[in-house]
Amino acid sequence: MKAREILSLIDSFAPFSLALDWDNSGFQAGDPEKPVRVVAVSLDPTLSAVETALGKGADLLVAHHPLVFKPLNGVVAGRPQTGALIRAIQAELPVISAHTNWDAAGMGPALAELLELKVEGFLEPASADLLKIVVFVPEGSERQVSEALFEAGAGQIGAYSRCSFRAAGLGGFLPPPDASPYIGVSGVYTETAEYRLEAVLPASLRDRCAAAARAAHPYEEPAFEFYRMEATGTFGFGIAGVWDPPRPPLPWLAARLGVRDLAVAGPVPPSVRRAALLPGAGASYLPQAKGAGCEVLITGDLTHHQALLAEELGIGVISAGHHETETPGVRRLADELSARAPELVFHLLPGASPLDAWRAP
Repeated sequence: MKAREILSLIDSFAPFSLALDWDNSGFQAGDPEKPVRVVAVSLDPTLSAVETALGKGADLLVAHHPLVFKPLNGVVAGRPQTGALIRAIQAELPVISAHTNWDAAGMGPALAELLELKVEGFLEPASADLLKIVVFVPEGSERQVSEALFEAGAGQIGAYSRCSFRAAGLGGFLPPPDASPYIGVSGVYTETAEYRLEAVLPASLRDRCAAAARAAHPYEEPAFEFYRMEATGTFGFGIAGVWDPPRPPLPWLAARLGVRDLAVAGPVPPSVRRAALLPGAGASYLPQAKGAGCEVLITGDLTHHQALLAEELGIGVISAGHHETETPGVRRLADELSARAPELVFHLLPGASPLDAWRAP
């Protein structure tokens, strides 16, 4: 498998069209054509992560945060935030970022699962640029064509993979005199049992899935078409959910995330039933959490002005750490990739928060 195929694999379950305008998800550095056998997955593409990946024999580093986030006016040794980029290029280690596209597709649900929060919806639904492919295949060939489409990245709906639909029907065609039809005779109108096969795919995989359908189809001229569609309820930023029974949020978070300190603002009840969460820097979603009827918002970062906003809105906000709230999602990303590419070796790189707690003696 090549590095660009890993990018397409991520696109199949976390479409890059979900990435926000200010983000820089996707290929960060390296050769997209490089063969890949070992993949390292990390939260941050730091110099330490690059060195650890190389030490494990990785051919590719997949990170949540971008290696290049803001435009650089130069890539010079010794400057802050350029060491990892220079080292990755020198070592010919490609780097891919799955940032806000993964935020919308899997980061929140992963944290909700760890916290045992029953998901009811998103604070801000997001829609990916999706297509539906419809292929007409002769009876007996439907499985080989659907498998080819799945391998090309089609059939992903939320957390479910290899999704498709097929319905039986009757196909008719007239082969030209110089044809070599799979079914029927040249120059003779033919009718045969066929299946209408449907599957969803990211728009960016259109050409790849079209090529897969052609290659796996037994007909000389396979009939297939694409329809643009809008995914509803599949992707979004921030989770609104319910604890049943209600949980004491502070000790529950401390125990589940293994955090030593929690920053709190606004009214945090001793027992919470309805909560919102957004891993990482999510306190800007306080109005949406309040509008969804949540008693608290759980996130990673909290600024002074966001704390004031929580007081004004009358909703509690709990900051449990950027690293701590996003680590479950990075683990889920590694699991998703491993499940779809079992022939590869995946290493989840250990990481630690760059912040440390200080307590007065």
